[in-house]
Amino acid sequence: MTPRQLHALRLRQIEHLQHSELMTGIVASVTANFSMMKPEPPFSAESFMIHKLPDSPEDGPEPDEEMDGDKLLRILGGLPAGAAIRVDGSNQQ
Repeated sequence: MTPRQLHALRLRQIEHLQHSELMTGIVASVTANFSMMKPEPPFSAESFMIHKLPDSPEDGPEPDEEMDGDKLLRILGGLPAGAAIRVDGSNQQ
């Protein structure tokens, strides 16, 4: 396989991932936006995508505002009790 073919195959794989993530993001954003605790501003489908679309109006996080574990725990700490459950099944305290 030539480097050009490998690159084309990788682009095709990324497009497939973007499509799958967009479909999942639509379901996730509708669920989040119509839940009891509506987010302000509302989520878009691209908020839940790892591989953003090239013509995405959403710029994503600034380099100094990247998501890390501490920021994620602060966000989850603001959820109502029982909404965030650890993988091992124990509630987050």
